[in-house]
Amino acid sequence: MLSVADPHATRRAAFRSLKERLAAVQRPAPPLERRLPCELPALDLALGGGLPIGLVTLEGAASSGRGAIAFRALAVASRSAFVALLDDGACYPPALVEAGVLLERLLIVPVREGRLLARALDTLLRSRVCRVVVVRARAWSAAIWGRFSQLARETGSTLLTFLDEGVHAPAGLPALRLRCRNEGFVLCGRGSVGSAFLGYTFCVEPLARTLPSRSPLSLQAMRASERMVLRERALRSASAPQRAAQMQSAI
Repeated sequence: MLSVADPHATRRAAFRSLKERLAAVQRPAPPLERRLPCELPALDLALGGGLPIGLVTLEGAASSGRGAIAFRALAVASRSAFVALLDDGACYPPALVEAGVLLERLLIVPVREGRLLARALDTLLRSRVCRVVVVRARAWSAAIWGRFSQLARETGSTLLTFLDEGVHAPAGLPALRLRCRNEGFVLCGRGSVGSAFLGYTFCVEPLARTLPSRSPLSLQAMRASERMVLRERALRSASAPQRAAQMQSAI
């Protein structure tokens, strides 16, 4: 009996050869997630390079250090892009200038009413104009939180939100949570009367399972007029007397 050649054998052999060649091709590694450094080496290292894209919550009371981190993010991003601050009446431009924010690239949106605030934030994120947006969050619904978180990721923006006591974002939505706590003030002089305020130390606790490090960090925010920029201090591992000596030597 004569054997009949398979008319599709050549096609199947060519297909197998193509699959083998494609499998042998070394595929490039996926691109690293774009992060915004705060130029605080200890904090940037703990965050895997800086602040991620998406919703980032800065949790803590007033004067807990969350403003210092937000201002640093605005300062770094304003060097190459536009940034925005939704002002509820607490904005103080000289403090932004001291932090290094370029005012010519800063968009300040004065809005206080809750519904208008949410509408303005939604419009600002959809515009894709600003690399960083800072806002004091309200007690929004889970749907509104989800919309802002998704918009920030889709537009490649870092949305920094101040969370006061009693205000919480739904679990799983923030790309990063930073819990801030004031540790003390740095004064020039002895005693409280007649002493000059130079800055303050604060603790930052990153809250995310995917971070390289979740250990609390002690940072220090100093006035730019004293020629001392916001920088980290190795205070966490020092004892109380050592901390006092380090702070006294910095004055």
